[in-house]
Amino acid sequence: MKSTAKSNEKEGGAVKKGLEEINDVLKKLLVRGEEDKKLLEEKIQSNVKELVLPYLAKLKNTPLTAEQATYLEIIETTVANVFSSFLQRVTSKQYHFTPKEIQVATLIREGKTTKEIADIMKVTRSAIGLHRHHIRNKMGLGKAKVNLHSYLLSLQ
Repeated sequence: MKSTAKSNEKEGGAVKKGLEEINDVLKKLLVRGEEDKKLLEEKIQSNVKELVLPYLAKLKNTPLTAEQATYLEIIETTVANVFSSFLQRVTSKQYHFTPKEIQVATLIREGKTTKEIADIMKVTRSAIGLHRHHIRNKMGLGKAKVNLHSYLLSLQ
C-alpha cells in the first residue's frame, strides 16, 4: 500500500513538473506573440509614413475643390488615427459600433458639426442625429449631460 502511495506521489510530482514546464513555454509564446505584433505594427506605421503620407502631402498642394480638400483632410486624419488608441477602442467589440457609427464618431472627435458630417457623408442631418444617439447609447452615455465631442476626445 505504501509503495502505491509513493508511486502516485511521484507521478503527481512528475505531472506537476510537466505542467509547470508547459506553462513556462506558453508564457514565452505569449510574450513572443506580443513582440511580433508590436514589430508588425511598427513596420506598417513606418510604411504608411514613408509610402502614403508623402503622396497625401503632394495632393494637398494641388488645386482642390472644397469637397476634395475636406475628403483629403479626413484621409489624413484617418491615416494618422489608424494607430491611435481611440480608433482601437472605438472599433473594439466592446461597443459594437457599425462602420457608419465609427465614421461619425471619428468626425465628431475631429470637431465636425452635424451639418458638416451630413455633407461629408451625403446623408441627412437627422441620419447623423440618429448615429449620434446610437453612439451615446452604446457608450453608456444615454441622456447624460455630457458633450459627445469632449467625451470622445477624452478616449485616448
